[in-house]
Amino acid sequence: MNSLSTNIIESSAGAVGTELVVRPIREGELEKFRELMAKHHYLKGDHSAGDTIRYVAELGGRWVALLLWGSAAYKLKHREEWIGWNTGLREARRKLVVGNRRYCLLTEKGDAPNLASQIMGACLRRLRGDWLEHFGYAPLVAETFVDPNLFKATCYRATNWVPLGLTAGSGRQARDFYEQHDVPKTLWVKELVSGARKILADAGPLPEDCRAAVPERLRGKPCATEETCRSLLEVFAGLPDPRARSGMRYPQRQLLAIMAMGMLCGCPDLQAIVDMGQSLSQEQLKALGGWQRRKTGCYEAPSYSAYYNLLGQMDAAAFDAALCQWLNARQGRLPRDLAIDGKVLRGTKDDNGHRLELIALIENKTQRLVAQESAAVISAEDKHKQEGELTCARRLLNGLPSLEGALVSSDALLTVADVAQTIVQDKGGDYLMAVKENQPTMLRYIENTFDATHPGAPVPFFGKAR
Repeated sequence: MNSLSTNIIESSAGAVGTELVVRPIREGELEKFRELMAKHHYLKGDHSAGDTIRYVAELGGRWVALLLWGSAAYKLKHREEWIGWNTGLREARRKLVVGNRRYCLLTEKGDAPNLASQIMGACLRRLRGDWLEHFGYAPLVAETFVDPNLFKATCYRATNWVPLGLTAGSGRQARDFYEQHDVPKTLWVKELVSGARKILADAGPLPEDCRAAVPERLRGKPCATEETCRSLLEVFAGLPDPRARSGMRYPQRQLLAIMAMGMLCGCPDLQAIVDMGQSLSQEQLKALGGWQRRKTGCYEAPSYSAYYNLLGQMDAAAFDAALCQWLNARQGRLPRDLAIDGKVLRGTKDDNGHRLELIALIENKTQRLVAQESAAVISAEDKHKQEGELTCARRLLNGLPSLEGALVSSDALLTVADVAQTIVQDKGGDYLMAVKENQPTMLRYIENTFDATHPGAPVPFFGKAR
């Protein structure tokens, strides 16, 4: 629990200071909060959407102010320019901006000078902690609107908020409908932590206490910069396109780049990749060399059939090689906690009964792809034989430039001497391998080595939990 935010303020008569407490309202106080807000705030009511916290400020146990915090505005030109994020980042991270939707003083004017700014300061100091406790994430930026015809925004200036200019004078009434009310307001913003704007505009991973703010449906959505999109496009541009030229709307390099982005973001199937592609911003689609409609000028995301038709003809090995080349060129940015494993893809059986088997090197924490290889047919003469997971894994590891500083974990199938040697001696990494009954001598040696021989010795865990 967060401790109560308190200040000692001096009354207008210069009397002994009184303790100021700012806290979220308690159970049973909502009705009183709403009645006072409706009575004293010029907009009446306490309308809010999304995650919401209502605060009360007390002076000697007496309620002196009400504050309502809720979700931020859907889209604001000045805010977007101030933060510097693109459409995709804004959609994914908008919950990290919270709005001060109502602020109502219950005291008479002049009763306590600087009271409003002291209450705002106390509330801001505890806002991120309360949000993390209630909703599982901590916001980075606060915003609010002030009618310049009615208020001077003194308390916001005093607590280091920044004015960004007037709004357009319209309000959002539905998902895609705005109503003009012709009352422009000044937009004020404040970073709740140092460097908040840079964090929001950076396409890299969010801080741990911010990640839950990204909606679950968008967690597989790429926040790739335009530079990243163009670099993916370039790496696939040299691959030959097996499709017929007639009726080909979407370039192969664009389809492959979006597929690679989907794999890196953990999309579990083709439909998830299609959905991810549909959520890309116009800037991202343009950087990916997308198809542009002449009438509207908008870039169109590929359809399901475009990917499906290409998958049946594309050179999977060339795709893997190009993607690994792109990943290896960014070796310094790759994660260091890795796992290697193989999976057989459902619905990929060919005329000879082979299913597509992929051996992948992934990041343990996010399950994002780092590199992969597909199992190949052993010989043209015997088309019913396909190389095993171990052989394919050896080829994948040998093709990596370096595993310096990385820990690679694997299941018992890959617990063999030459794989361990490749990881440690050839690539400079470390391994964490499972040992089961398929390696009876090694298993017996490990059990004997860790056998407890004196009282109080730790007992290792072997086998399945019971």
